[in-house]
Amino acid sequence: MSSLFPTSRWSVLVASMLLELCGGSVYITNLYLAALRPRLFPGAADGEALMEYLVFASNLGNWVPLAGFLYDARRGGPRTVVFAGAALTLLGYGGLWLCSAFDVHANFAVLWLLWFLWGHGSGYFDCAAIATCSANFRESRGLVLGLTKSFYGLSGSLLTQGFL
Repeated sequence: MSSLFPTSRWSVLVASMLLELCGGSVYITNLYLAALRPRLFPGAADGEALMEYLVFASNLGNWVPLAGFLYDARRGGPRTVVFAGAALTLLGYGGLWLCSAFDVHANFAVLWLLWFLWGHGSGYFDCAAIATCSANFRESRGLVLGLTKSFYGLSGSLLTQGFL
């Protein structure tokens, strides 16, 4: 029985680089902070400080290492981590989109949680990509991990071009 998607280690490397492109979106928040502040905090004198707390929430979510527990083969594996990351990112980023596009005035705790979930989902993408490439390319692990992680940083410049 053939698979719908090829599962060679090279196709996994390409998929990991694409995951890193999606996960690196947490690093371009500065592009749209000025446009979001009046929509999320209209008339607030401390809107800039509140936005900084929200950016911290996405970074904190990205750094919390819970995805590794889900990556363990007894609990799921890389596909489960990717699906969980997609769900977290969709919930966080989708909620932020609803709050900003339709003038839904959520309180600060809800906004903080949405930013945290968005960042946390990005961390799941990173965990799945790095752990899988590390296991698949044992003989050239450093080169492959450097290539994969470079897409995490490169995503900011690519997404910026799409935003502009």
